[in-house]
Amino acid sequence: MKILQTILSKGFRGAERHVAELVNAQSRRHEVLLLLRDDCVDGKGVSIRDWLDPAVRVETLRRPFWTWQAWRAVRRFRPDIVHTHGGRASRLMPRVVGGAPVVATIHLDYRHSSYRRVDGLICTTDWQRSGVSADYKGRTARIDLWYTPHPKLDLTDIDRERRALVGDEEAYLIGFVGHLIRAKGCDLLIEAFRRANLPDARLVIIGDGPERDALERSAPLNVVFTGFRADARTLFQVFDLFVSPSRDEPFGLVFLEALDAGAPIVATRSQGALALLPGYPAELVDIDDADALAEALRRAHAQRRPRYDADLSRFDRDGRLAEIEAFYEAVKAGTR
Repeated sequence: MKILQTILSKGFRGAERHVAELVNAQSRRHEVLLLLRDDCVDGKGVSIRDWLDPAVRVETLRRPFWTWQAWRAVRRFRPDIVHTHGGRASRLMPRVVGGAPVVATIHLDYRHSSYRRVDGLICTTDWQRSGVSADYKGRTARIDLWYTPHPKLDLTDIDRERRALVGDEEAYLIGFVGHLIRAKGCDLLIEAFRRANLPDARLVIIGDGPERDALERSAPLNVVFTGFRADARTLFQVFDLFVSPSRDEPFGLVFLEALDAGAPIVATRSQGALALLPGYPAELVDIDDADALAEALRRAHAQRRPRYDADLSRFDRDGRLAEIEAFYEAVKAGTR
């Protein structure tokens, strides 16, 4: 099958990670072309291209010629299916593909103006699917994202990483991983950590973004900012507690990574937390409630909650890839 994948965003976060893993896997069995914006590198020099297998074929689109360049790429490649990610790509590609069907994955929420012209929608959560407009005329599928199991560290490696992060392998480490924007709630976490007043704890903030400078100015001395870390998935194994204080978390690949590492979890009741965490060892608190989050931190710290082995078979990659490709075939059959 000839598959044209398109994402027109900058930097590297959850959606870009999903797309990188998707095209890397599909390129082993199919002919795949990935369209990116030419300025996909963010201000810190990070982009999806750093996570692509060398065999993945990439073309870039440059403003203000996106439409013409995308049209030309489609005419050269002649895809059997076009798969878009996010609203910008999903608005662009139906205008240029000709006869090839277009499938879109929703990574945030459904916007009819963005997705109304695609032939098929992949919703990664039930709440996304329930939000699809009754006016949408294409097919929909409910397909989970996936996680890739990460190699386990031994105790020596964990102690080394803890010393590198905070200089103290005995400290109680509370970890956050995410983009430093208001929606992720890092300001709430810092305030809750301050109120919890845990004498031997350190809060480790992994990530970068426009709020970093303000957050660093407001944080107490026992908060460590690492910036963007390409090895963030490894560090979930180092945390004694993972916290997601998000005001808005559509899915939350970080939850799967924390569960894979066996890290105890405290999270706000975001869409992603409510969709993924029931049945797993996690404590949920209300969004934007610093006192409730501080109390949850105190409980987790006092209990020293143990690590665990979570059953994540529902999120295995090969099963989800098979579901995506079966949806491609269903959409193609419906558009003939």
